[in-house]
Amino acid sequence: MFWGMKAQAQQQDVNRISWSEAAVLPVAEGRALQPGVAGAFAGIAGNHLLVAGGANFPEAMPWEGGKKVYHREIYVLARENNQFSWNAAKAHYLPEPVAYGASVTLPQGVLCIGGETIAGLTATVYLLQWNNDVQLLPYPDLPVPTANAAAAVLGTQVYVAGGETAAGPTAAVWMMDMAAAKPTWIPVAPLPSVRSHLQLVTQSNGEYPCLYAIGGRAATATGISTLSGAVYRYTPKSGKWTDGSHISDGKSRMNWSAGTAVPYGSTYILLTGGDDGELFHRIESLNAAIKAAANTEEKEKITQEKLALLHSHPGFNKNILLYNTATDVWTKLSELSFPTAVTTTAVKWNDDIIISSGEIKPGTRTIAVYRGVVSKPSFFSTLDYLLLAAYFVLMLGIGIWTSLKQNSTADYFKGGQKIPGWATGLSIFGAKLSAITFVGIPAKTYATDWTYFFLLMTIIMIMPLVVRYFIPFYRRLGVTSSYEFLENRFNYGVRGIAAMMYILLQLGRMGIVILLPSIALSVVTGIDVRTSIVVMGLVSLFYTVLGGIEAVIWTEVVQVIILLTGALLALVLIPMYLDHPWAQSMDTLASYQKLKILDLRFDFSSSTFWVVVIGGFALNLIQYGCDQTVVQRYLTTTDEKTAVKSLQLGAWLTLPSTIIFFAIGTLLFLFYRDHPADVNIALNNQDTIFPWYIVTQLPKGIAGLVITAIFAAAMGSLNGSVNGVATVVVNDFFRRQLPGKTDKYYLKTARIITLIVGLFGTLVAWMMASWGATSLWDEFNLIMGLFTGSVGGLFLLGIFFKRTTAKGAIIGFVVSALVQVGLLQFTHMHLLMYAFTGLVSCVLAGLLFSFPDKKNTNGIYQRTVARAV
Repeated sequence: MFWGMKAQAQQQDVNRISWSEAAVLPVAEGRALQPGVAGAFAGIAGNHLLVAGGANFPEAMPWEGGKKVYHREIYVLARENNQFSWNAAKAHYLPEPVAYGASVTLPQGVLCIGGETIAGLTATVYLLQWNNDVQLLPYPDLPVPTANAAAAVLGTQVYVAGGETAAGPTAAVWMMDMAAAKPTWIPVAPLPSVRSHLQLVTQSNGEYPCLYAIGGRAATATGISTLSGAVYRYTPKSGKWTDGSHISDGKSRMNWSAGTAVPYGSTYILLTGGDDGELFHRIESLNAAIKAAANTEEKEKITQEKLALLHSHPGFNKNILLYNTATDVWTKLSELSFPTAVTTTAVKWNDDIIISSGEIKPGTRTIAVYRGVVSKPSFFSTLDYLLLAAYFVLMLGIGIWTSLKQNSTADYFKGGQKIPGWATGLSIFGAKLSAITFVGIPAKTYATDWTYFFLLMTIIMIMPLVVRYFIPFYRRLGVTSSYEFLENRFNYGVRGIAAMMYILLQLGRMGIVILLPSIALSVVTGIDVRTSIVVMGLVSLFYTVLGGIEAVIWTEVVQVIILLTGALLALVLIPMYLDHPWAQSMDTLASYQKLKILDLRFDFSSSTFWVVVIGGFALNLIQYGCDQTVVQRYLTTTDEKTAVKSLQLGAWLTLPSTIIFFAIGTLLFLFYRDHPADVNIALNNQDTIFPWYIVTQLPKGIAGLVITAIFAAAMGSLNGSVNGVATVVVNDFFRRQLPGKTDKYYLKTARIITLIVGLFGTLVAWMMASWGATSLWDEFNLIMGLFTGSVGGLFLLGIFFKRTTAKGAIIGFVVSALVQVGLLQFTHMHLLMYAFTGLVSCVLAGLLFSFPDKKNTNGIYQRTVARAV
């Protein structure tokens, strides 16, 4: 049974947080001692920790007549090589003593909001910055003076929720956009219930960032507070609060207030400390009884009971609770090893959790600043490494074998047109199934639902069009590059534009397709990111340079087989580890709408059915009808009929593979609801959820096989792009600009260009790993992706419209590009729609600006279109 084989039972290191005392609050200037503070502002500014204000009882406990003292000192903690020291060069102060306000860390500094002073509640808001000195910038006051509220930042917007006002606890939520020309507080949807001493956290729900209001309490006229363990989720897009799972330690529900909460990883929130309210309620009840006492004797008796309870107070909750916002489930991770502080703030400093001072018992503060370091374990067995090494050796062998048959550019770019249709079909399927897809689809479904299912089904929908109109063009015109058709139909200018767009898009894509899988695999296997990049880049480059398109196709055949085998194994094994009966699991899926496949709203800003189908249809028509990476495979078979069958095989494989990958994502959701502590909170990218499951839950060897499948998919994406770019450069530019050379010259040139392009892609991935600049490259690929619709429009203009001229086609391309940029800047249209809008705008503008040219239009059209149709 697989239970005994379950992977690496090394889970003891997962989610381990090592706590240490980073520093202790220094003694303030002019004071004899430092008792610690509660309710201080805290945050990171200029890579320094600022702890400002707070309150304490320096002389005696409050029940002994001690007076609460408010403070205005700002303590500045520096960090260098994980060594911490207080800046003592100069004393820094707030404008006035204040405590129990809210604070958030912004790129500009620490925003301090409201609080309580000796004179009462305050609405003051200011920003603390650090640049070798503390600088204070005033911001608009809160509309209502408020203390013990919670604050969080979402994008450029700061939100403040709940708290205590002069009228009592509030449910109000205020928002201020820090990027506005004149920032001001505006009301947004209030909390479903009034509360103070809550936490507000920004975290992704798996699809987009949300606000989470957690726990809290509310004072009442009776003197007995209403305690809460409720969780509310606010989605800025809808502007509404919805219920999340009630706080729990994984066994029983609990109330929680005045603790700390910090977002961590991709979809996790950590709660530390907090007051469950049991003792708090007892003390409140005793206070109420003292007030209601009938005589002095009874009052004294109850007072002594209260004092005994205060003196023997054991401290606050030490649990560290984990909330997974994607699965909406709570669990207990561990316990704090030091006295738990409440009425303080936890902040993230780099990847560490910092908790500064706070109240550890009624009236008692701590001077400690604690640092929590989250473990980052990785698991990969010797057997897994051997399987991965065997795969690399096999790829090298295929490269050497296919190189023996490369004697001409026809062999190098078309495989001698002798590759079996079934192999080409698997290659067509594999060409568009990248490692990002392999890990991305399960991750997307794990966090959301099946609404993207029809995106991949549009591949089957466009198949008849590609078979009827596109493949005949390429086969009968005898082209090597799909863009040769555009010159036959229009002129070389149109061909050059489309070919250059393809080259730029692929060059921008190559670094990403090997970097992102390398990052994911590094996190879960321990293999260094740069090592993965170099190994994948050099091995795939070796067989691509030697064997050309034939090596690409045969390696993709192996890669597809490994990939689907690994996915099927995961699909079979995941249900074996679920704890609940299948009927109960289906009820869970239904309650969270995880199987929703149709969203029929007419909303083009989200992934509705219409967006997925319309955008997917246009996108896949472009990719399977015009993209050289796929078109080149149509040209490797012996005849047109075989090419058609290869496309049909590749397209129909999409159906079972899509079901497999979506099902894996749904099963991962169920698994991590059943085993909430088995996630890895250190994973910052949600796409690592499937690789993480693989290496920690699947048996040794099987884990290696599935991880090998991810490597295979990444390499398949890289070598397909490299060979496609080399084909376009040689045939659309070199042959055109340097005609009359021998075929051996062009073959040698093709290998050199393949080598250069492959090294470039590998180098780009290497540099991006060093820069941490994936977001910049994502933006680059987004912008470039906007223009694929324009290129697709050129092909449609040439195939389906007889009157289109070259001038009209070029104007259509330019207009389409301008339309796309405008839509990106001024609308919230979903990304999937750009392929459709780019294609349609190019066609419409191309037709509008195509003026009759009797000299050549009809002849070109007859020579290209009529023969194919």
